[in-house]
Amino acid sequence: MSFSKLRPVGSRVPLPTEGSAVLPAPWAEHYDSVFVNSGTAALSLAVKLSVNRKQAPHTPEVILPAYGCPDLVAAVVAQEARPVLVDLAEGRPWMNLKAVENAVTENTVGIIAAGFLGIPERLFALRWIADKNDVALIEDSAQVFPPFSCGNGVADYVILSFGRGKPINLMGGGALLIRKDHGERLALGSVSVLDAPPEVRLSASAAWRVRRWLFNLLLTPPLYGAMERMPLLGIGQTVFHPLGSIGRQSPVEGLLEAGIEGFNKRRDISAAYSEALVNLTGKGWAPLAVECFAESAREGLVASSPILLRYPLLAPSRQSRDKALLELNRAGIGASAFYGQALPAIEGAGEFVTVAASSFPCACDFADRLITLPTHEDVRNGDVESVADILLGRCY
Repeated sequence: MSFSKLRPVGSRVPLPTEGSAVLPAPWAEHYDSVFVNSGTAALSLAVKLSVNRKQAPHTPEVILPAYGCPDLVAAVVAQEARPVLVDLAEGRPWMNLKAVENAVTENTVGIIAAGFLGIPERLFALRWIADKNDVALIEDSAQVFPPFSCGNGVADYVILSFGRGKPINLMGGGALLIRKDHGERLALGSVSVLDAPPEVRLSASAAWRVRRWLFNLLLTPPLYGAMERMPLLGIGQTVFHPLGSIGRQSPVEGLLEAGIEGFNKRRDISAAYSEALVNLTGKGWAPLAVECFAESAREGLVASSPILLRYPLLAPSRQSRDKALLELNRAGIGASAFYGQALPAIEGAGEFVTVAASSFPCACDFADRLITLPTHEDVRNGDVESVADILLGRCY
């Protein structure tokens, strides 16, 4: 067993760019941005705007996938709205479109389209459903960069997260992107929804730089492996946490630009995985990203494959997945089951969802069979070869 271990996800925090011209954000043509203290806070603000945009007769409802981060639920309930879960399409990280249509009621105010590890949701199809029912479309792009809506403005609101394990890691914070044609709808009486939270401007102080150095140091394989063996840290666990405060928080000057620049220069290891693991399909495994991008391309939805946050595979069964996880982690590869369960089964989230996990068979099957492989900058070709040797060399 290896005590040194590749982390499952997470890029290093860059140093802020200094003395250079500010580059326009990739979303600047279609969206205005509001920076806040977390991606969950940004999503909750989008829910609040959706609630105010359409007055529901009773408790406002927001549609979201039955497999996803419990922070989705936290963001919705923080605005006293009700999360309405829908099942996934079979073998896909996307919501079942027919289920979305059937879930819409007179109380529905928004649909959350959550991107998955670099794979965008089917936003054009969801836009059609949203327009048909006069509800807001929220692209949760916490795991996808750049957001799908950057070049087309298809979503009303877009969410970015800059926490650990996200495409751009700024040690926290998030952004709410608001489509430019929605500016006139934001006022609530004389107080803007977006001006209400207090604003904090971060700086690259000595304390911040020490924190950055320590954070990046802990991402190295020897130290990450040591931390993971400390149960009290709870690394890798998925539990529900209520949303605390929502605050305006501007990133360190030049840090977001440095993060975007670093992301654009990042090596994409996904092609190496796809090539090395091509023979897995004959054993009943599904290269999820390859299949999703191919399906989207056939429908004319994406021209190219974005960089993946993790490399996702669907195993033939939960038993096969769990055996693979055990062997890969023994070898020092940070493979993960990701969330591990459908949303109603995640600790703490179930009390806000009135439907049992068994009501979402595709989401449960997806959770049972999903395995993710690291794609960050520390993954080398030799690591990909080790993964292939383990997965192809054993009969799962």
